[in-house]
Amino acid sequence: MKKAAIAAISVTVLVLTSSIASAQVCAVGILFAAIYANAHENRELTSKEAMTCGLLYGTDAPAPKAKKIVHHVKRRPHS
Repeated sequence: MKKAAIAAISVTVLVLTSSIASAQVCAVGILFAAIYANAHENRELTSKEAMTCGLLYGTDAPAPKAKKIVHHVKRRPHS
């Protein structure tokens, strides 16, 4: 439900603004979302986030990768 509401708001904002203003709003939204994603999550925007002018930020974010655990084994010297 939350995704549908955000999508409806983003579509409404894009439809109600004029074409010139829409391009300016879209550029600012993409830049803000990209800077925020890079600073907080160290990732790039997904294509869905960029196509919606950054208004759907976080709805299509990739899951964080699990850190690989490396076990170090102590070996005994040969006698």
